[in-house]
Amino acid sequence: MSDSKLPLIHKAPVEGLAIHVARTGLSIGDAAWLDRLSDGRIGVFARLRKPILGLIPHHREGLVGHLGPVAEEIIAPSLAHGDDLRVRIIDLTPEHLANGYPPEVYISVWGDPRHLQPVLAAVGLPDPLPEAPKPKAPKGLSGLRPA
Repeated sequence: MSDSKLPLIHKAPVEGLAIHVARTGLSIGDAAWLDRLSDGRIGVFARLRKPILGLIPHHREGLVGHLGPVAEEIIAPSLAHGDDLRVRIIDLTPEHLANGYPPEVYISVWGDPRHLQPVLAAVGLPDPLPEAPKPKAPKGLSGLRPA
């Protein structure tokens, strides 16, 4: 296959948020990465703003939350094979804009879909890369002849 990445998950919520979204400096388009946690779940990590003594600006890598069971089942084979995944934060709602609801963070995951075949077969979905139809010769062009 080629090195181009295709969407594995278009939009997945990050569950069990371990951060205060408004204070971390996260924004849409920020890079994130996935890794296994000690309890076996797949954690979502990002570069977070954590000031020293509350005054000196400083960024550290930290846990944002974990993936839900459906997203984890989709991503687990790629993570187990060590595939290079592109993870981005695509939507978030900080606490002060949540209007009484819990804060939200959503990610998208792009990668090579070759390890998704067992997952898609178990669910009953078709192959994500169908073969392209062959182009047909044009009709009605009597004056043109193939070279």
